[in-house]
Amino acid sequence: MALVNQAKREINAKIVFFGPAQAGKATSLKHVFNKLKPEFRGAMKVMNVQDARMLFFDFTPPGEGNVDGYKVRFHLYTVSGSNVDPAAWKMVLKGVDGVVFVADSAPQQQEQNRRSMDDLVAFLQSYGQSLVSVPTVLQLNKSDLPDAAAVADLERSLNPSRLPSFRASSQNGEGVLQALMSLVKTVLTGLKSSGAEGITGSEGLQRVVEEPVASSAAKPQPPTTAPQPSQARATEPPAGAGEEEPLSLELSGAPTAAGGDVISVPLTIRSGSRSKQVVLTLSLAVEKG
Repeated sequence: MALVNQAKREINAKIVFFGPAQAGKATSLKHVFNKLKPEFRGAMKVMNVQDARMLFFDFTPPGEGNVDGYKVRFHLYTVSGSNVDPAAWKMVLKGVDGVVFVADSAPQQQEQNRRSMDDLVAFLQSYGQSLVSVPTVLQLNKSDLPDAAAVADLERSLNPSRLPSFRASSQNGEGVLQALMSLVKTVLTGLKSSGAEGITGSEGLQRVVEEPVASSAAKPQPPTTAPQPSQARATEPPAGAGEEEPLSLELSGAPTAAGGDVISVPLTIRSGSRSKQVVLTLSLAVEKG
């Protein structure tokens, strides 16, 4: 769900690199980051979520990245780890405007590819979306492997919807930018057809932030790059919470960039039947390279 920032005259859209573990999602995201000119992109940031790492950065496409006089800023996310909690993926996919499904072309990974595609469909359905309503491209990664599965077999297994697909290798960069830029063009076309007036404003952002994802949502952990908390707003516990009702803390929405190296993390504090939504502001360190 793209969001309008009236103050900056920007439209913010989210793209998620999704796929099975070890398929090359984080490597693909880093390749894109390194290929973009610094004047068009923000810093790469990292946040620990359970036993996984969420990587993200933003960029503005030059030239055609403009809708009714508003600059379009794309926020790219992925989650990397051998066992990513489904709640973490569901959180990241909330409000997504486009998906790059990174499939693993290694023959022994085909069952994991299918399970991951099923998970993506289920997560989108939980938000009333589908592979039809959310632009999606298929990145057939590791296609440079000597024993890579045939493209026809991958298409037959993973692509009954006939999504745009690209042979790729995140190691040497083949096809990675092509897949992403194809998706960016599709998302931009959709934004232009809606126009700035038809895109969700800041009041929509508040709804997105404050609606809890799930009671089992992953709790944020201190990032490996050691960001320092700066300031928390409304951090007092719910009124009347006693010792007999211990407090619990849940992640209640997708973290959002608040400018510079600052990120806002929506949280829900619970005590018994009472709950209160707060926003934690973090200053993140930058991962070099």
